[in-house]
Amino acid sequence: MMMNGTILDAEMNAFYSGIDINLYDGDEKQTYKAQLTGGLVGLPELLQLRKQNAPEQELAAAAQQVEMPPLMQPVAIRVRRVRTNKSGFTTLICALGLDEQ
Repeated sequence: MMMNGTILDAEMNAFYSGIDINLYDGDEKQTYKAQLTGGLVGLPELLQLRKQNAPEQELAAAAQQVEMPPLMQPVAIRVRRVRTNKSGFTTLICALGLDEQ
């Protein structure tokens, strides 16, 4: 599903599994918690290191190389899936732009 949204804020996830963002959907006039897992320079390399169980220092160094998404600008977001926890809170798992990773 494609979404036209604005990223309100962004920070690296504590587990180095993506970029946690607050996303405003301009079409629905609603704000969502989301996680970017694609579409940013350096992010695929970080996720690959995480998958290989790299040491914390190596993950932190790779996280510094990840390009952060543009804030407060309209962007195209591709929603890959919706993750819901036991408490009922949802997180959109997304990619920036039209990447197919």
